[in-house]
Amino acid sequence: MPEYVNNRIFYSLLKEYRETGSKKIYEEIGKCFLLISKNLLNRERYINRTPDRKDEMISDAVYYMCRYINKFDLERKNPFAYFTTIAKNAFLQNIQEYNKRDEMFTSIEYIDNTDTMENLL
Repeated sequence: MPEYVNNRIFYSLLKEYRETGSKKIYEEIGKCFLLISKNLLNRERYINRTPDRKDEMISDAVYYMCRYINKFDLERKNPFAYFTTIAKNAFLQNIQEYNKRDEMFTSIEYIDNTDTMENLL
């Protein structure tokens, strides 16, 4: 499989999956999901993430794409845009959750540093 997702092939895979429900076709669609996620991570806003964060973001994106595979309307004929949007939203959601956790731990460290026993006495 090439390093990009061909929209016509991707659409035909989705259409065939809807008709047959084949596991082999589902695996091919999963490869397309991985390619979409990995290629989307090459954008400027995601480059400076650590490799483990990138892996987490990819797994979240693939999870959401698999979750919403049956909601794709076959009359639209542009699955690449649909699933790219899902991956992008999964990335943004992951970043927001990470920032919340990071902010929480930063505030805990700040509280811990200012409220020592010497300052309280």
